[in-house]
Amino acid sequence: MSVFSRRGLSAPLEEIAREAGVSIGTLYNRVGSRESLIDAVITAIAGEKLLALKEQSLSQPSPRARLEAFIAGMIDLQVADPALNDAMLRRFPNATSLIETCDRSTALGRDLIDDAHAAGVLSPEFTADDLMTVLWMAGTASHDPSAPAGWRRVVDRSIAAVWIN
Repeated sequence: MSVFSRRGLSAPLEEIAREAGVSIGTLYNRVGSRESLIDAVITAIAGEKLLALKEQSLSQPSPRARLEAFIAGMIDLQVADPALNDAMLRRFPNATSLIETCDRSTALGRDLIDDAHAAGVLSPEFTADDLMTVLWMAGTASHDPSAPAGWRRVVDRSIAAVWIN
């Protein structure tokens, strides 16, 4: 798990086997595939982190504050955890348990957007697809050494521009 957390879900399986104290053959015999390993060790941890984000977001006093907390929290998780970032970017779509966990957070984002629209605080032009695009940009930029240093500022400004009042 620690190798995935440090290096992301594409970390070399040889390094994971070495840290686990087993051969690469033993690792494959026990888990079968990278995706099976990801589902076995990452899904629960990602689920805990995403559940904490959900609780923190839903505890905010207004639809705008809830959506802002969700967006900022998602970006912070993507920046801090390469494995969770890879999961949210769907880099391993055959890790089905992990994808299902991430889909619950995507659904929460859609619900928060709907609530902000209903409250009249979010531009009707801002959609769930726009949210996923912003999170994709943040996830991609946050782990790309060649990304411009100001990527987070641009993402934050993009979000700031969609609020009404």
